[in-house]
Formats: sequence, structure tokens, C-alpha cells
Amino acid sequence: MSTPPPDAGTGVDLPPPRPERPHEALRRRWRSIARYRGLRHWLLTRGSVVAVLYTGLFVGNGFAIGWRHAYDVSVGITSPAATSAPVVAWFLSVAGWLLAPGIAGAVAGYALSHAITSRRSVPFEEIFPPDADE
Repeated sequence: MSTPPPDAGTGVDLPPPRPERPHEALRRRWRSIARYRGLRHWLLTRGSVVAVLYTGLFVGNGFAIGWRHAYDVSVGITSPAATSAPVVAWFLSVAGWLLAPGIAGAVAGYALSHAITSRRSVPFEEIFPPDADE
């Protein structure tokens, strides 16, 4: 075995790296989203934007028409025309009827199709061969 040189422990002390700035950290995190595929990528990019918009719409309606009425309009229990601010309530009603079930259905459909295709061991053409007379 070799022995280290006698002055090996007296190296140059380097200053620590500067702390990462917030905008640099945000940029690094945003660029690292590309490593995800499928559902995780969609949830982190487009799904989070839709969730923020829907939450903002709900909070705005909560302050405008009341929290209980905002929930009732969003779920479809109460008509938006029966609220104190029907114009903003209509946007929440449409979002509650179209956006929320559409996103939930899309996520569930993607998760199920991914689970099915990842477990399929026999190709579809082998299970259902084409007819010889065609």
C-alpha cells in the first residue's frame, strides 16, 4: 500500500458554493419535470394549472356569494341564477359540471389504461387472429 504524501492534509480550502437563488431553484425544478411520463407529467404541468384556476374560481365565488352557496352551485344543488351574484356563479357552475368530472374521468381512464397495458403479456393480435377468409 502506498502512503499519502506528507503534505496531503494541507489542501486549499475552497469557499462554499453560493446558495441557490429562488428563480434558479424554480427553473431547475421546472426543467426536471420532463423526467416524468404520462399521468405524473400531466398532473404537474396542466393538471396543476387547472386545479389552481378552479380553486381560484371557487374562492372568488366563496367571497362573492358565500362559501355554502359556492359549494352548492359547484356541485349543482343550487341554480346559479338564485345567488346574489349570478354572473360569477355561472362560471363556477359550468366549471363544476364540465371541468371537475372531465378531469377526474381523464385521470381515472389514463390510470386504468396504463394498468391494463402494463399487465398485458399476450399481444392482441395473438388472442384474436385475423380470419383466413378475409
